[in-house]
Amino acid sequence: MDRRALYHLLEPDSPGREARLFRLVHHLVVAAGIAIMLAETVPALHDDYELLLDFAFYVAAAFFAAEYVLRLIAAPEAPGFEHYRPWRARLYWAASLPGVFDLVAATPGPIALAQHNAPSLFACVWIFKYVRYSPGLASLERVVSHARNALLSVLLGFAIVLLVAASLAYLLERGANPEAFGSIPAALWWAIVTLTTTGYGDVVPQTVAGRMLAGVVMVSGILVFALWASILATGYAEEVRRREFLRTWELVAKVPFFRNIGAGLIAEVAQLLRRRDYPEGTGIVRRGERGDCMFFIVDGEVEIELQPQPLYLGPGNFFGEVALLTRAPRNATVSASKPCTLLLLDIVDFHRLLAHHPELARAIREEAGRRLGSLAPAREVVAPVLAEDEPT
Repeated sequence: MDRRALYHLLEPDSPGREARLFRLVHHLVVAAGIAIMLAETVPALHDDYELLLDFAFYVAAAFFAAEYVLRLIAAPEAPGFEHYRPWRARLYWAASLPGVFDLVAATPGPIALAQHNAPSLFACVWIFKYVRYSPGLASLERVVSHARNALLSVLLGFAIVLLVAASLAYLLERGANPEAFGSIPAALWWAIVTLTTTGYGDVVPQTVAGRMLAGVVMVSGILVFALWASILATGYAEEVRRREFLRTWELVAKVPFFRNIGAGLIAEVAQLLRRRDYPEGTGIVRRGERGDCMFFIVDGEVEIELQPQPLYLGPGNFFGEVALLTRAPRNATVSASKPCTLLLLDIVDFHRLLAHHPELARAIREEAGRRLGSLAPAREVVAPVLAEDEPT
């Protein structure tokens, strides 16, 4: 396997079969490693299965050490490193945060060998190996960074309410319950438990005024955490929309059909298209079913089952527009002959684009006409519709 193929094998978003198999093995090894570490702390399991647990632990540790070495080898293929010498690219990757973490994840095995104590509890770092494969967690950092001013403002409000609640509880309860409210620092424990609505019940106000204060503090806590949750939810939703738009934009820009339609129209189309990944052999549309969308091929290849021989379409082509133009059922079955990435355009958005952008409608009709030129039966059905839809 060459270095480029190795890089794609290890990338979290690679759609290939080998990459999906590697991710499956990786996730299973992480889960097994964490389970082994937990089982080691159970005396009965440790005594009965010590040799098996030790062996499985070292297998998992060897897997993560090998993964680090492979990622180090493939580092020159990473975006931004292609202009560096291989040794320099590997050095930069090793010093980056992902590289340092992968190195840390490879150390539990050597630590266990050095301490003669396997499995090592340091293996708990393996749980963070899932972060690389979770776009949501990766986006959370951007969400918190962008919303930090609003979050800090709410945090300041939380601190103010906390200090005021502890001070008032000290004034109201110090006579009735001096052990729990004998000082403001002591009353802070009650204020924290009440403001977070945890309510352990170990410290309870005795006076009527203190209990009324507790009710106000509980409601204030709910409001504070509701503000925090709404800020994070709004920021996370915006980040998801931004990430999906950028991903779709990149895919749209890769399709030759869209390269000459202008950035403004690409931005509009990118908001309407939805990405779909299909493994090899997966059915995409079936002959006779209702056509409610069309597809643009970004990567891979699809097979259209036609007589006397099938038609194969690759990146830059599209299919499914015939059913949308004729409003008739699908006239062929389409499946993925190779793993492929498609962009889906819904029928409502399809007709809206045709109505608002005649140049795009003309391009779709012309391309569909050229592709259908060798398919006489289909051409007889589509040609009248194409003629009717031409702008006057």
